[in-house]
Amino acid sequence: MNLTTSPFIEKAFRPVTTGLLTLKNRFIKSATYEGFLKDGIPTEGLIEHHAAIARGGAALTTVSYGAVAPEGRTFRHQMYIHDGIVPVLSRLAEAVHDAGGRVSMQLTHCGFFSKNRSDGRPLAPSRLFNAYGLLSGIPFSRAMDEQDLERTAELFARAAEKVVEAGFDAVELHMGHGYLLSQFLSPATNKRKDAWGGYIEGRARFPLEVFRRVKERAGKRAAVLVKLNMSDGFRGGLTVEDSLYVARRLEELGADALVLSGGFTSKTPFYMMRGEVPLKGMIRNGENPAEKATMALFGPLIVKKYPFTPLFFLEQALYFRRHLTMPLAYLGGVESRDDITHLIDAGFDLIALARPFIHDPQFLLKLQKGEIDKSGCDRCNECVVEMERGGVRCTKNEP
Repeated sequence: MNLTTSPFIEKAFRPVTTGLLTLKNRFIKSATYEGFLKDGIPTEGLIEHHAAIARGGAALTTVSYGAVAPEGRTFRHQMYIHDGIVPVLSRLAEAVHDAGGRVSMQLTHCGFFSKNRSDGRPLAPSRLFNAYGLLSGIPFSRAMDEQDLERTAELFARAAEKVVEAGFDAVELHMGHGYLLSQFLSPATNKRKDAWGGYIEGRARFPLEVFRRVKERAGKRAAVLVKLNMSDGFRGGLTVEDSLYVARRLEELGADALVLSGGFTSKTPFYMMRGEVPLKGMIRNGENPAEKATMALFGPLIVKKYPFTPLFFLEQALYFRRHLTMPLAYLGGVESRDDITHLIDAGFDLIALARPFIHDPQFLLKLQKGEIDKSGCDRCNECVVEMERGGVRCTKNEP
């Protein structure tokens, strides 16, 4: 059989349109913090990272972590979206377009999960203990008031405008993984007694308001996607039933696609990735001796290991597929041609991958040509610690 005309190729590599975004195939590079920054400004390394993934056949590559304000960064040298960064983002978008792909920016705010002492006490839905910032001198967050909510929603909208101005084809609102919008959705971190808390209708109010503003300001020129936790991965967190309520509201409001995910960075960071925990590298990356010592002594207790299995989010994702008609992107443990075929047959419109592309940016081209049947990534997760060093890379592919 000619591989270029096989049923697999026809299913997996046909064009897909969602909203204003037409993609040449079903595959998107999921947002993962890349590093490749100098004083918060993307370097040539970040441009080349995404251009290489586009050259490798990905239809859409997602840049992360695009904080909407300085205080929205988890640590000081991350990127935030402002006028000074637009020219380099324009070069990144142009490079991806020249490579045959489309590009999205993940927009987010860290909420309480922050080490940014210079930005004051981190904002959150409620006053929360911030273990991540404890050794940086910011052990507690400040509950957001009405002015904070208005200002932050506006920051998301302005950041989306700037990204579209830079030539990006889409923005992805991050409502997962325990960052600010996810903190509002989760009953574990949203303890408010006012209209912004309580049952899921109240907890979802702020994230949905942010979506409305971004859609209104950027949705006529670019697609607006949402990365949404299906569940937080721990008792007392967001449930799939409550998450489905949010998904249905986003469908009604015109989200162009949902990228389905799970996990809470401050509690279950490897729930969203699975595989090995690169503890030695995490100790090495500690910002001070106390942080290094804490991770060395208590790392196995702090960071739980979740064994990797292919398509580890499939059961939850199928629940959403049964109840929604909007485009859905499956994310979580996609390894092989068989996995992809299974997901397409199950009705998923898009397929999001991260580590297979980090391991080999040519993964899709090789799969399409029949040179390989599955990714060579062994889920060691050493790439996770490299994000905070020189920039994300697969340590198994060193020259």
